[in-house]
Amino acid sequence: MNIETKYIGGNIVEVKQVERNGIKVGVIKGHIATWDLDRGAWGVRDRFVKGAFIESLDRHRRDNRPIRLKDHHGRTIGGFPIETALEDEVGLFVIGEINLEVQQGREAFALAKQGILSDFSIGFSSLEDTVTEDIRVIHKAEVWEGSIVDEPMNPKAKITEVKIAVPFQDLPLASQDRPWDSDAAISRVREFTDSTEEPSSTYRRAFLWYDRTDAENFGAYKLPIADVINGRLTAVPRGIFAAAAALQGARGGVDIPDADRPAVIRHVERYYAKMGLDSPFEDDEKQYFVADDVKAWTERDIERFLKETGKMSKSAAKTLADRLDKRQKEPDNEDDNDIVKLLGELKSFKNQLAN
Repeated sequence: MNIETKYIGGNIVEVKQVERNGIKVGVIKGHIATWDLDRGAWGVRDRFVKGAFIESLDRHRRDNRPIRLKDHHGRTIGGFPIETALEDEVGLFVIGEINLEVQQGREAFALAKQGILSDFSIGFSSLEDTVTEDIRVIHKAEVWEGSIVDEPMNPKAKITEVKIAVPFQDLPLASQDRPWDSDAAISRVREFTDSTEEPSSTYRRAFLWYDRTDAENFGAYKLPIADVINGRLTAVPRGIFAAAAALQGARGGVDIPDADRPAVIRHVERYYAKMGLDSPFEDDEKQYFVADDVKAWTERDIERFLKETGKMSKSAAKTLADRLDKRQKEPDNEDDNDIVKLLGELKSFKNQLAN
């Protein structure tokens, strides 16, 4: 099937930060197609008819398959989650997620934030169209991919937001006996983060989760854990305890997507670790990791784990990781061959650092 591309241009108008499953992901938001006539190529101008993408989107949803997000129609650098794709009065709206773990994704997102890469292009196949003189009207199209590009064809379609998802905020901790009043804390956080009219880009740091598709509304932010103490945004242990209880169903629980819960729970567990406390979600042995997962850990994996405590320098983490990796590969005795013992030592060491 012939795959065509159409450059649908625009510009970035906002930069924000969001949370996405604890994974570093750059998020861009806008239309990859509009209902307007494009500027044309080879003497023919195209226009999509409203409804042209409905069947294609339905097929993607049935297959639970995201629309691919590419860099200049080349390498795949992410995807447009199919649940975010919809036709509106402007055109085909999407929220794209760029994987920042790959080099090309990081580069594309950095240029998007700068405003250099500011436009979208759609890759599609025309399934049903009519041509009159120099205009082709596309009634039905299969969407294959969307690309972030630098050459616009239609200035009415644009990337309306660029966001970045960052993991665990690692806020400083207040004392465990500090009282927690969520309403009062949220009020202080709103003033501190210049969020009197609507949430600012730093407002989310006081929460464990929010709806990135509704980030302009205060009601989209859930599980508050922070207050303003001595001029700093600070995590309050009793707020963290309340969030953990809500995740376990206390007081009616909290309504967040099932797919987001593991990342939120991991963040709670990391704050518990900073306080030297066991996770409230799992038994002690599986608090941070399980043996089967860590059997394949490399020295680099161990180093990353140690650095995440926030208490070790890069060189210190690397030195200790090297020693632990050698013990794992060349055990001193039969007991040391048990990876669970190594995990126990790692967790004990992590808790000591957190105290």
